[in-house]
Amino acid sequence: MKMTNLFDGIFWGIVLIALGVWFLVRKYVPVNIPVIRILIAVLFVYVGVRVLIHGPSVRDRNTVVFSQSEMSYVSGEKDNEYNMIFSSGNVDLTGVPVGDRSVSAEVNVIFGSGTLRLNPAVPARVHMSSAFGSVHAPDGKSVTFGDTVFVTPAYKAGAPALEVKAAAVFGSLRIQL
Repeated sequence: MKMTNLFDGIFWGIVLIALGVWFLVRKYVPVNIPVIRILIAVLFVYVGVRVLIHGPSVRDRNTVVFSQSEMSYVSGEKDNEYNMIFSSGNVDLTGVPVGDRSVSAEVNVIFGSGTLRLNPAVPARVHMSSAFGSVHAPDGKSVTFGDTVFVTPAYKAGAPALEVKAAAVFGSLRIQL
C-alpha cells in the first residue's frame, strides 16, 4: 500500500486549481474584466492540472520540486546544495570524505519533508535553522523557529569537519545517523 502525505502532488494540484478558480470567481464583475487576475488564475489552474497529471516534476540533480527523490553527495562537485521544494526526499551525506580540509553542504526543505543522513564516524557540525517548520536532530535537539547546532560524536572543535547548513521553511527535516 502506498502511503501519501500532505505534500503529495494530488493535494497541491487541487490547491492550485482551487486557488486559480478562486481568483477567477472572487472579484468577477461583468463590466470590468480584470485581465491580470485572469492571467494569474489561468496560470494557477494550468500548473494545478499539470501537477495532477505529473507534468511539472522539476528535477535537477540537487533540486526536487513536486516529487520524491533520493540525493547523495558526489565527489568533486562544487555545488553541494540540496533543495526539496513542495516535495519529500532523502539527502545522503554518509559518503562525504573529510580529509585535511572542511567540506560544506547545504540542505533546504521548503513546504516539504526530508531526511538528512550522516555518518556518525565522520566529524560533522550541522547548523539547523527553521522558520515555521522543524528540524530534528538524533540527540533530541529540535528547532521550530530560530537556530541551533548539532554535532556528530566524531566532531572535534577546530578540526576539519563536514559543515552542513540545514534549513526548513514551512516544512520538516529530520537528521539521522
